[in-house]
Amino acid sequence: MKKLNVLLIDNDTHYKQKLRALLKDHTLTIIDYTQISQIEQTDYDVIVLSGGGIKTEDGRRRSLKRFSHLYEDQIALVNEAKVPVIGICLGCQIIGHAYGAKLSRQFKIRRKGLSDIVAIRQSKIMGGLNEATVFQSNRWIITDLPEELICIAASDEGAEIIRHRSKPLYGVQFHPERRAGKNDGAKLFNNILKVLFPR
Repeated sequence: MKKLNVLLIDNDTHYKQKLRALLKDHTLTIIDYTQISQIEQTDYDVIVLSGGGIKTEDGRRRSLKRFSHLYEDQIALVNEAKVPVIGICLGCQIIGHAYGAKLSRQFKIRRKGLSDIVAIRQSKIMGGLNEATVFQSNRWIITDLPEELICIAASDEGAEIIRHRSKPLYGVQFHPERRAGKNDGAKLFNNILKVLFPR
C-alpha cells in the first residue's frame, strides 16, 4: 500500500498514541474536533474520526445521540465528504448518525475487552475470515442501519463494521489501535485502507 496523507480528527480519545502507532506507515496530521472548519479535506487522502467523546466544561463526555449539536461539524464533514472517511468507535457512530442509523446505549458499564464479531457478507475487509476478534471499549452501538449503509460484520449487540453503499465511508465500532491480546482489529482497519487504495 502506498504511503497516505492521513488526517486524524481527535474526539478527546484516550488512545491518541496508539492511533499514531496504528498509522505509523503514513504521514499523519492530528487536529482537535474544534478545528474542522480550518482544514481543506482535499489536502488529505483519507480522514479518520477517532473514538472518545467530546467533553463539556464540567469534564463529562457527552453522547452523540443526546448532544448531537456538539458533533455537527463532523456530521457535516461526513455528509459532504470529498475524500474517504473511516470512523472508529464514536467515529463509526457519527457516520451512522449522519445517515439516520439508530444508536442504542447497550451497556450501563462500558463494554471493554476482546470480543468476537461475525461476517454478515463477503468482503475484502474481513480478509476471508468468517469471524474475528477485536478490542471493544464502548457503551453505545449501532443497532439499525438505514438503506444507505451496509453491515459487513456484527456482534450480538449490533453493527461492528459498516460502509456506505456508494460513497467511500467506512466505520468500525471497535478499536483497531488497541493491540491488547491476540486480535484482528489492526488487520481489519488496514484492509479498509487496502480496499480504498488498491495498489
